[in-house]
Amino acid sequence: MDLYASVTKESKQSTFVREFQGFIQNLFCGIRLLGFRRDAIAQAIVTHNQLVLLVVFYSLIALVFSYVLTPQPIFDLFGLSYLSIELLIVLFVGFVVSKITHNREHLLLFLVLAYSILPFLYLISYVGLPLLPDSFLEMGYTIYAIWSFFVCFYLALQLLDHRKIRAFLIAIFWMGATYPLVNIPFSFWYEDFDYSRTMDAYINADLNYLNQEDVYYSQYRLLNNVLSPIEPGKVGVTDLFFVGFGSDAAQDVFMKEIGHVQRAMNKSLGASGRSVVLINNLKTIDTIPLASSSNLRIALNHIGSKMNREEDVVLLYLTSHGSINHELSVNMWPLELNDVRPEDIKAYLDDAGIRWRIILISACYSGGFIDALQDDYSLILTAAAADKASFGCTHENEYTYFGEALFRSIEDRPYQFIENFSEAIEKIRQREQSENLTPSDPQLFVGSSMKEKLKLLEQDMVRYAPERFAAY
Repeated sequence: MDLYASVTKESKQSTFVREFQGFIQNLFCGIRLLGFRRDAIAQAIVTHNQLVLLVVFYSLIALVFSYVLTPQPIFDLFGLSYLSIELLIVLFVGFVVSKITHNREHLLLFLVLAYSILPFLYLISYVGLPLLPDSFLEMGYTIYAIWSFFVCFYLALQLLDHRKIRAFLIAIFWMGATYPLVNIPFSFWYEDFDYSRTMDAYINADLNYLNQEDVYYSQYRLLNNVLSPIEPGKVGVTDLFFVGFGSDAAQDVFMKEIGHVQRAMNKSLGASGRSVVLINNLKTIDTIPLASSSNLRIALNHIGSKMNREEDVVLLYLTSHGSINHELSVNMWPLELNDVRPEDIKAYLDDAGIRWRIILISACYSGGFIDALQDDYSLILTAAAADKASFGCTHENEYTYFGEALFRSIEDRPYQFIENFSEAIEKIRQREQSENLTPSDPQLFVGSSMKEKLKLLEQDMVRYAPERFAAY
């Protein structure tokens, strides 16, 4: 027997055991730090090996849990970018701490401590908080943000020998540096959806007949056909105008949903004679204008010229696939069309002089549109939060979950926008819960001036009901 080989093997095993024990001890140290225990830092095992183990563990936690929580997950290298950016931020904050304390060893200590608590913060924010009931979500995230700040403050306080002002500034700096990452989930996966049936339909439809030049040049005629009949707003009456935008031709659900929503708007919300839709789909390519960014701008400009801008309200309904980058998919293959960004929508509405706006967005990650669109004169309702997927985008469906909750069955009673929209959010929550889906967390924003405007609109919808719904 080779005694040297045996000793070497035992040495490697003992080294592995020590590293593993140190790793467990560091995780326990992280838990104690989250509980503000004074002796937590003294228990940390500070080595480069431990830092590597903690970063790898944090990455695996994100890899596994984001996979479990993502429907139809497809691997995305974005998770590595997120991890790298976060590591640079922590490294820089640790560098500042070591400069203040004039102790180089504090840099490695800070990194080890930071990555001993990050896995637990991730599990709480990404896994735990979304399970809260909707009525407690805002309070839960607020408490989490405050608690996270004090954890950062407490950690800095221990390293800076209880110099409170400097520790407080370090905590603010740390939280401020990571703020851009708040609405971006640390995930190695994104949700896929099945194009196979849709693409089969495209192939069977024989796209050779689609003359792209004819399609582009027919837009003027098609736009004229749908925009010319738009009736102007009546002075002294708060009229409702409707623009529908179904922009992804890969699945029929968006075409069908826009049609259903337009009929509901005309029949139940008094938009008859003042509604227009733009759709991307092979079935409508010869009869309805494309749902393109340019056509949306033209349609909104025309609506703006027909309405009484101080009185009337425009309801804009957009339905499509949304991206984590907060862009709305505009797809009419083989045409090359530009996706729509929230900044585009705001610019088009502003340029059209449309002041009073109700904007409904049925798309994944649509909550990311709110920051760019919100103002005192707007109501914005999105199918999902900025970091959440929404549901119902299947080829066979008549509606997305969002559209169905809003417009499939409007009760025969005076329509109250905020009340009805809030009820729709609750319907979506209950449906997702019953189907064991990750909550989409729809977002509702109502501008301060818009609240009063909605009351006038709702009153006039009742006062002028015979005239508004004469066609029905």
